[in-house]
Amino acid sequence: MAASVLLGSADNTGLNFTVGGGSSGGGTGNVLEFPRSAANHDLTDTTRADLSRNRLSELPLEVCLFVSLESLNLYQNCLRSLPDSLLNLQALTYLNLSRNQLSVLPAVICSLPLKVLITCNNKLVSLPEELGQLRQLTELDVSCNEIQTLPSQVGQLEALRDLNVRRNNLVRLPAELAELPLVRLDFSCNKVTSIPVCYRQLRQLQSIVLDNNPLQTPPAQICIKGKIHIFKYLNLEASKTTPELADYDRRPLTFSSWSEQTRVISIIRQKCMH
Repeated sequence: MAASVLLGSADNTGLNFTVGGGSSGGGTGNVLEFPRSAANHDLTDTTRADLSRNRLSELPLEVCLFVSLESLNLYQNCLRSLPDSLLNLQALTYLNLSRNQLSVLPAVICSLPLKVLITCNNKLVSLPEELGQLRQLTELDVSCNEIQTLPSQVGQLEALRDLNVRRNNLVRLPAELAELPLVRLDFSCNKVTSIPVCYRQLRQLQSIVLDNNPLQTPPAQICIKGKIHIFKYLNLEASKTTPELADYDRRPLTFSSWSEQTRVISIIRQKCMH
């Protein structure tokens, strides 16, 4: 039976280390280092490790020995860096690094088979070019950082469906995003002034969140009307700048595959929630 590791205790009295089948709850302790008692257990088949809400300043190297690990939750610790030994976790598909003190996302993370990567509420100023290696990634959350640009390699994330870059310092959106099967895109609370015309190719997009940006293109009165009007505008602009577009690409979009009921958030003056 696969094991689960839980660090932390509900009563905040110190360390509660349990091993057993099934999933583990969230940690809420004050663990500073990996428990020595771990050596008394065979954890080679551990698939989930929850070290959240502790005070770890570095990732315990012992965790990187759990070669069967599929999910690692490091939410709300004090991590400033990550070890190269993370590369051992070649079964890891879920990694939560939110609410730490990371200023750099190491390239080694991009060599893991991740499907979900959450790094919100850190101190990241950029993302590694190696990011494009995460070909299985479906969800990327880098919100609430200090990122100024997204690398063009983001366009290589061929499985990405949910991208959250909310509350950063972005001034432009990379054209390469238009090549992705995005369903949800959140770039609210940035400094973006225009949406690339090529984004009209995001045919699977269901939700676009863009409030609190100094958008000029499309103009605010278009953005306020929602997703369909935004993409009609982009399609019209494309036909102006590229006259040789095929007739089917110049026609007004009908969005027959996009339900009007789809959730859309695009109110320019809406306050950005924390």
